[in-house]
Amino acid sequence: MRVKRKRKMVFPRTMFECKVCGKCCVEDVKRGRRIVLTEIDALEISSATGIGLNEFAEKNSSEAYPYAIRLVNGRCFFLNQDNKCSIYPVRPLVCRFYPFVMHKIGETYVFHADPFCPGLGEGTYLDEEYFERLVELAEKRLKKPTGLFEARRS
Repeated sequence: MRVKRKRKMVFPRTMFECKVCGKCCVEDVKRGRRIVLTEIDALEISSATGIGLNEFAEKNSSEAYPYAIRLVNGRCFFLNQDNKCSIYPVRPLVCRFYPFVMHKIGETYVFHADPFCPGLGEGTYLDEEYFERLVELAEKRLKKPTGLFEARRS
């Protein structure tokens, strides 16, 4: 039997429902946001699509996120014209997190919401289990724990 460990977390009490607007998949130069990839993300996407890494990604300076998605006309390489993700089942960690950003401060995981996301305040309230799953996912996707869980678009 697997014992579920409880983590120290601080997360917003908020509702969220994706509006499929595509705003999170478009470059935001003012805010310095890019869609970054872990090594696992990059390999999984390449394997699932049959597209070479160099075709859809470029090098990034972050150790945790060594790649960034290439943009086509300022939009994610994998964003369709109808604002739907063509790789949704294998989307990157940062996309799975959005509209949330997570940092680890000491032993506590701290989440913040992107106030520019139109889906915030819509839908249903997110509970502790939701954020617990995000932490588990980040721990699996980020190869070596650095204390810096940059689960965000940077």
